[in-house]
Amino acid sequence: MEYKGIIVTGTSGSGKSTVASKLCEKFDIFQRVQSATTREKRNDDETGTYVYLSKEEFSNLEKEGKFITTSPYRGKKYGIKVEDYKKVTQRGKVPVMVLTPEAANQLDKISQMKNKFMIIFLDASDDTLDKRLEKRGENLDTARTQREIDRRYKDEMWKKENCPIYCIKNEDTTSVDDIIDLIYYLYEYRNTGGLLPKKLIELMIRCGLLLEDATPDNIEGASYDLRVGDEYFHDGEIKQLTDQHPFIVMKPGDYVLVSSKEIANLPKNVAGRFDLSVSLFCKGAILSNGPQIDPGFRGRLYCLIFNTSNKEIQLKRGEHFATIEFIILVDHTLPYTGKYQNKLKMKDYLPEVVKASAINQLIQDVEKLKRAKWFEKYLPLILSALAIVASIVMGVILFFIKK
Repeated sequence: MEYKGIIVTGTSGSGKSTVASKLCEKFDIFQRVQSATTREKRNDDETGTYVYLSKEEFSNLEKEGKFITTSPYRGKKYGIKVEDYKKVTQRGKVPVMVLTPEAANQLDKISQMKNKFMIIFLDASDDTLDKRLEKRGENLDTARTQREIDRRYKDEMWKKENCPIYCIKNEDTTSVDDIIDLIYYLYEYRNTGGLLPKKLIELMIRCGLLLEDATPDNIEGASYDLRVGDEYFHDGEIKQLTDQHPFIVMKPGDYVLVSSKEIANLPKNVAGRFDLSVSLFCKGAILSNGPQIDPGFRGRLYCLIFNTSNKEIQLKRGEHFATIEFIILVDHTLPYTGKYQNKLKMKDYLPEVVKASAINQLIQDVEKLKRAKWFEKYLPLILSALAIVASIVMGVILFFIKK
């Protein structure tokens, strides 16, 4: 997608002005568009970033159609003047506009602006935002109310098809340099599709995208090594791994639903694909469920693994068991909104119908067959066939669950 520029937005205290200014300082292709506002100048306002107008002056310019967009924000008004925007574009620079979430959300009402700007929505935890606003001496009750409104505007933009929005966490532990580097690379990749390289995976993870609870040690050249999480489903029940009991033991013919330690958090223009590690595959384990993760999905990842070998396979808590790669799309799309969005616990992910499904019956049948003498000779072949049948059964069950 060819963008007309970048919009930096977010709730109060998220660091919009700081990020926008530092982005333009570091990368010469960008220039910040001056904003107009009726609020008073703050001590942390950088020179040239705002023009301060009286309510009457702002209103007159608004009536004359001098603004690209305007919006109220906590009792004050903000806007971008057409002439200030043109000054930047005429210099051949990429315009960077700092807008309120409401103004950013309303841009699609202007035909020439709809989906033409890469939107960066900055946010942070409530505690972090409160501390920042306290230092500025702001009213926290008012700020918290506005924060909820801002996040609703973010959700509206997120749900719009082809709206190019990235939601970045700007915590105190997040490096502003990482954020501006990420914005630069996202802009550079705007017309590119394909696998994400290590550099971009690293930046996105550090800024709260792609994967949460991830470790940089597991990032490879164009992928990430997922680790075994704490929960798994085996023998018809959900079980927990602990420091005292860190192993999942898969006997021949066993199937286990394994959770990842990491939580997926994909942007609207990034899909994921994962598969078992080569070492597990060589031991006779196969992945049964579909490997694709839809753009916009957030939640823990679950892998249905079958042991098709005639030997025991062990999975250790926290060790690498699967590898995920990320594919950037050539455009943003509608995000995933299915029933598994934001599901972090296996009890919320795994329906009762699966627990009592025909798969359990298959396992019972395997146990009966093990008593037959001829079974041991043909065990690998039989288990492979049963695994295929079980995969089909699981696929059919999940199909009807989604319906």
